[in-house]
Amino acid sequence: MTPGLIGTVGHGTTALWFLTRATGLVTLLLLSATVVLGTVASVGWTTERWPRFLSQAVHRNLSLFCLAILGVHVLTTVVDGYVPITLLDVVIPFRSPYRPVWIGLGALAFDMLLAVAITSGLRRRIGTAAWRGVHWLAYACWPVAVLHGFGSGTDAKLPGTLVVMVGCIGTVTAAVVWRLLTGRARSVGRRLGGAVAVAVVLLGIAVFAAVGPLRPDWSHRSGTSAGLLSQLANATTSTTSNTSQGARSSAAARSSSAIPALPFSSTVTGHFTTTAPNADGDAVVTLSMTLADTTTPLQIRIVGPAENGGVAMRRSSVTFGSSNGQVTALEGANIGAVVNGPSGPVELAMRLSLDPSTGTLTGQISGGTTP
Repeated sequence: MTPGLIGTVGHGTTALWFLTRATGLVTLLLLSATVVLGTVASVGWTTERWPRFLSQAVHRNLSLFCLAILGVHVLTTVVDGYVPITLLDVVIPFRSPYRPVWIGLGALAFDMLLAVAITSGLRRRIGTAAWRGVHWLAYACWPVAVLHGFGSGTDAKLPGTLVVMVGCIGTVTAAVVWRLLTGRARSVGRRLGGAVAVAVVLLGIAVFAAVGPLRPDWSHRSGTSAGLLSQLANATTSTTSNTSQGARSSAAARSSSAIPALPFSSTVTGHFTTTAPNADGDAVVTLSMTLADTTTPLQIRIVGPAENGGVAMRRSSVTFGSSNGQVTALEGANIGAVVNGPSGPVELAMRLSLDPSTGTLTGQISGGTTP
């Protein structure tokens, strides 16, 4: 294998990554609308233009549409390979190597929605009482889905995302409060308990968002590529012990963590290493570089099977200063990547030239906000 070339990416495109993010937000919108319509149907609210059967029909069809969009969200996340999430991670909570808690909450919400959908289809066979008991999971999975969206998404701080999140939270809260105040007759104790539960959930979401995703460096604190970053640090340490250029790169990493002001364009210099294929046939290409006129380090790690003189990427990690991300496009020595910057996702485009005889690299890089 020629270490100076990086093979064409096996999978993972920017389009799929954008589709994953978009379907995640749309799923939350549909789930919120489903909860609101379910509340309207349960209260028994009707008008001449909106009979009760219409609420029930729209609620059922919207639930099916929500499941369909959720399926697209799941499939694009797995197929894209932007983060190492498998089909098992989708159904078994808290086993994903990427943001395990927050991806795990998404898996938990997915399982609960599946349980509601399956029991709704079997309602006549299992009985109304059993169906109703499982159907309460629809209310439980909504706050879990909100926490998943805040914790696992890369757009939590973007104004558009915040508008969607706040709108969903406000609408569902208003519907639930309306049910507590004007719904079917319930004891005072149950209504009071429901009000307390609503307040606790809202406070928990607000506190979590304020101290978590809305603060800087959430991508690192949330568990993003923690294992990959550790491996990358070990690889860098091993390399820098043998080259003075690697030592300079390590010093740069310690001295600065700021991404240049966007948009930017610069030259880069650095070095790279390539490992021999392991027992699974995967090789690891590690590129460590710095931008001209700055000490901000940029490190890229690409893992995949040896193919056509390079590697076909299975997974990747990108560290740019204190921001983390993934490779989204790879063709020869041209690399596209997205990292989670302080103000939102940052898109990087690199055209590199690698010298296998010296293990050094040079090239051009540009960066800007994602469209």
